[in-house]
Amino acid sequence: MVILSNTSSPSHVAKKRLVKYGLREELFAGGLVSSGEECAKYIRQHYCGGSSSDDAKKALWLTWKESEKQNPMQFLTHCEEGSGAIIDVATSIDEADFILLHGSEVWRRYRDVDPSSSSSGQEDNVVVDLKFLYDEDYTVVDELLQEAAKKGLPMICANPDLIVGLPNGVVGNMPGKIANRYETMMGKVHNFGKPNPRHFHSCLENLGMKFDANSKIDGVAHVGDSLHHDVVGANAAGIDSIFVLGGIHAQELGLSSTGCDGNSGIVIVDSRDPGREEEGKSYVTKAELITKLNVIFEEAGVYPTHVVPSLSLGADV
Repeated sequence: MVILSNTSSPSHVAKKRLVKYGLREELFAGGLVSSGEECAKYIRQHYCGGSSSDDAKKALWLTWKESEKQNPMQFLTHCEEGSGAIIDVATSIDEADFILLHGSEVWRRYRDVDPSSSSSGQEDNVVVDLKFLYDEDYTVVDELLQEAAKKGLPMICANPDLIVGLPNGVVGNMPGKIANRYETMMGKVHNFGKPNPRHFHSCLENLGMKFDANSKIDGVAHVGDSLHHDVVGANAAGIDSIFVLGGIHAQELGLSSTGCDGNSGIVIVDSRDPGREEEGKSYVTKAELITKLNVIFEEAGVYPTHVVPSLSLGADV
């Protein structure tokens, strides 16, 4: 197996998180391919030409807040790794050479940020809250994007996801929405990760598989819960897809998301028997499910090869 993730983190950082989800790295012969890693390679090749701050390319940097989970500087330095160059951070649109869309939480205006700045009254000058991740407020975002589009700045998007499920049922708004917004303003966007078929093929290369990128690829299947990223990308790459119902489309289908404890989620039955149904699970007949799926597949214009309620590894894995 190999993991293809739309995380904006470098692959080696994302790998360390596998343990948190009960996975061991040795399970994955092909390791992990992240959109952040592919993005970093592109930036290294195209924007790391200067070895000093005077000739360094400057990025308008939209990213995440510093936290135990997120370390934006770790990503930026990874982009520079091995190039002998640096990427400077633009404090304004006028200074910028490109937009680095790493996250959807803040506009970071300096490389080095004092973690205490948000509590010392300096946040407005150093780290500007986009008010987008939780609120999908386009006020700050649109102002930046409109000025950037006028200047013709290219955008590099490290995570094209549109939404993400957060704890307590909260839905987070991801960088992909900002990238899509920029395209409506005629801005040029370079997206990395799913659904780009090139990144699906990178996974096969990691597994040592020989394949024709222009033909149907047998012997492999991609598993994911996003029609627009997992299924679209797998279809474009010529790979069979397995669509997981208990993910980001569960609510749209009127079903319960699959829980981490394995005790919640979706149960497909021939007929309903409310007296025998367990609390916390969504019970749906095959006929009802086929109707629901046909609606969202037709609306999206996307059709997976297979459908499963959930995907989990056994306790002994």
